Amino acid sequence: MGFTLYEGPIRFPYGKMWVKNGETSEKLDGQNTARKVNGVDTLMIADSLSTRRQWIEGISEQARTSSDDLKSTIDGGLNPNPYDSMAIFAHEAFHVYQHKRTQQKGGNELALMDYPSLSVENNVGYSLEADALRAAIGAKDPTDLRKFAVQWLAIRQARRKILNQTLNGYEDGTEFNEGTAKYVEFRFIQALEKRKPSPDMWFVQGFRGYDDLSAERERILNRMCEMMEGKVNVNNDPYGASPVRMRLYFSGMGVGALLDRLGAKWHNRVFEPKTTLTALAEEAIHATPPELQVAYAEVANSQRFKDLSAAKQQLAKDGQAHIDKALEEFDKALGVIVLDYSTLSKPKVGLGFTPFGILRIDADRTLFRLLPLRGIVNEMGFQEDSARPVLQDRPKKQFVLMLKEAVTEAKLDELAPNWRSGPVKLESLKLPGVVLKNVNASIKLEGRRLIIKARDVS
Repeated sequence: MGFTLYEGPIRFPYGKMWVKNGETSEKLDGQNTARKVNGVDTLMIADSLSTRRQWIEGISEQARTSSDDLKSTIDGGLNPNPYDSMAIFAHEAFHVYQHKRTQQKGGNELALMDYPSLSVENNVGYSLEADALRAAIGAKDPTDLRKFAVQWLAIRQARRKILNQTLNGYEDGTEFNEGTAKYVEFRFIQALEKRKPSPDMWFVQGFRGYDDLSAERERILNRMCEMMEGKVNVNNDPYGASPVRMRLYFSGMGVGALLDRLGAKWHNRVFEPKTTLTALAEEAIHATPPELQVAYAEVANSQRFKDLSAAKQQLAKDGQAHIDKALEEFDKALGVIVLDYSTLSKPKVGLGFTPFGILRIDADRTLFRLLPLRGIVNEMGFQEDSARPVLQDRPKKQFVLMLKEAVTEAKLDELAPNWRSGPVKLESLKLPGVVLKNVNASIKLEGRRLIIKARDVS
């Protein structure tokens, strides 16, 4: 539905091309992903206008919320790298292939609610992993290759002792799902070298041919180090899930490149149900416990370790201040909804969210941000009309949502006439900025707080 036969100048040798002539399945800008289109797994790449719009919105948000220099962000949008654009196609095409091979190995994004994004030990360890990976991938001789590979493995094993099985499983799943796709980007740039480009490619801004792409590969590896060390501004969110999730793209890529350097035959094995990149690397490196102990001790006693520890301690301090400020915003909001599901006998919660938008408050509470949150608690659903932070308190069994304006008693009389006298049952309750569906709840208004307590369906 909504597709027409493409009749333009570009030709595809394996069949006809069809183009969408109406709304697509993605309503958000800048979405590069894989989706089913008419039942067919299809790579999806955002058009240039959508990408530029997202870039401008990102600059506006960064200028509003961050003191970081905008120059690099502006330059990145004005001078896009064509090799990155080509690699995105490889990345998303690989996801289509990946989904055909297996759909059960991705990380459970809900694990990010418990991921210690401000942990000093974990963030130091990840930065050190980047150092060792970079050195191993670029090693000039087998002795150095093994030395830095063992060092990387020692750091990873020590770091992962801090995390529980669920969080380590999340890392493994995301490194498989997104890290291998990022690895395909890296290998794609390798495969392009020495090829003859189409004449039309020379009209593309920034294109320099394929004769020598070593600088592009170095740039990707440098980006890997920056991302894993937390130096890159991801979604203007240095303290939440955005940098945590994105660094797994690059660490997975790095482990794949390391396995190539070690001569491992891993490309098919990584699709096995229980096989992880870490396990494949452990097998390929085959380090002894004494080797690992010596390697880690060398790193732990280095000045680099001390410098990183100081930097990550400051990050944790700044992150806690950011969390405190984010919670204060609920006290400043014109109005809030407290959606309380504590009295439900068997509460079942479903959420539609972006994993990049998670901010862990503590072991009990999570903030969801970046995109409008939608959710359902048993039969009652809720949907924001624009992105505003939503707080979930799991022990209290509550969601707290910000409203665009306060709700008055008079407004409630209009929307739910019997709200004062007893439980309210409504197909829809449209509040300023939030819509509730299939409402079966008691309602109480306490100043700017609208408390909606869900009830079991009788």
